Amino acid sequence: MIKNYFKLALKVLARKKFFTFISLFGISFTLMILMVLTSFLENELGKHAPLSDKDKMLFLEYVSTKLMVLDTVFTIDSTLINGQIQYDTTTTFEEDQRSMSRSSYSFNLLDKHLRTVQGVDKYTFYSAGFTYNIFKNNKKLILDGIYTDAAYWKVFDFKFLHGIPYTEQEVVNQAQQAVITEKAALSYFGEVSNVLNKEIIIEKKHYTVIGIVATVPTSQNAVTADVFLPYTNMPNYFFGGPQDLLGPFNAVLVAKDVAGRKIIRDDLERIGNQYIMPAPKNYNKLEIDNLTFKESYAAAIIDQETPQISLRYAKWILLSLLSLFILLPTLNLININISRILERAAEIGVRKSFGATDRQILLQFVFENVILTIIGGIIGLVLAFLAIYLINESEVLTNTQLHFNARIFFYSLLICLGFGILSGLIPAYRISKIPIVDSLKQNAM
Repeated sequence: MIKNYFKLALKVLARKKFFTFISLFGISFTLMILMVLTSFLENELGKHAPLSDKDKMLFLEYVSTKLMVLDTVFTIDSTLINGQIQYDTTTTFEEDQRSMSRSSYSFNLLDKHLRTVQGVDKYTFYSAGFTYNIFKNNKKLILDGIYTDAAYWKVFDFKFLHGIPYTEQEVVNQAQQAVITEKAALSYFGEVSNVLNKEIIIEKKHYTVIGIVATVPTSQNAVTADVFLPYTNMPNYFFGGPQDLLGPFNAVLVAKDVAGRKIIRDDLERIGNQYIMPAPKNYNKLEIDNLTFKESYAAAIIDQETPQISLRYAKWILLSLLSLFILLPTLNLININISRILERAAEIGVRKSFGATDRQILLQFVFENVILTIIGGIIGLVLAFLAIYLINESEVLTNTQLHFNARIFFYSLLICLGFGILSGLIPAYRISKIPIVDSLKQNAM
């Protein structure tokens, strides 16, 4: 029976080539988009090195200094008493923001006040966003750099291909040592295996390469760089003065578990509220921002009033896109199936006149849709592999490298298969209920 259904399905699909092409295009294109999109999201938001503990992390990217003053707020209420309007004025005092400065942190603020935050298991201070123009063998190279402390390598689990990271004592001693990525090693030295202990010249300083890590396939600026250097090699003016609150540094605080992030957040709020501002006439309130990984990621893409609102917007946009990519091809497939099945009303009438049951007719049409979906799935799989390969080769996403995820493909195929079955089952069920005489009349018409 299944063999006959299979042969009949292939013949029917070959009979209406245009409808078959439209259906296959919708299924395969949908699967390709879903695969590329989920591959990107898995790469950016999934748990993998060097951000395996991202769910326990809080990112301190910005700190705000504000001038808050008490302001008088007058509220006027009107009431109708004995036909006369009576006015009542209420006076309240509320804090009003007069000015604000927002930037990354000074080293002094991190070093003096944020080393003993409650609930923190590990932490690191770093300064990202440096770009170096290097000329090597008459060729210009552009390398991105991050200055870090030694704890950076404990917070982020980079995969070391060769060598080791610099230690805390080497950071204190201002050791001119560097950890570079595999990509940077290939660009600067032309190889990876024999690079240890060689020198790389950055900003007229000679750094000895002591470690090579795998290139990070993500866009998170806390870990995306080509060269990692001890922060003590930064010029002195980056460290600012003892009363500076704003500067070029960021921090990542890691809780013992996901629930422990609340303890850290509460203590950061306490520190901000109790902090004695050095110039209260200019700024009298310190606000320490702290974001989860997803909040940080969403805030960098969608700039809203708060990172929480940015994350909510990002989730809705993502959900809407996924729904759009799934529902549009599904509705298209339902319309095509309705047209295709109505054209075969006479065939259904003939089969029913020879004893075919409604169940057999339903199974036939569902089986045809399953075969169509499987063929579309195979084409979609090939297109997804091709799209991911072209995206990676073109480096359109810079360091981000997409990878095929068999689990996501399986789930995507199941979703399309489910909609494919429904899109065939609903019109097939309706046509199977048409009396035999009416079905045969449609052919005569």
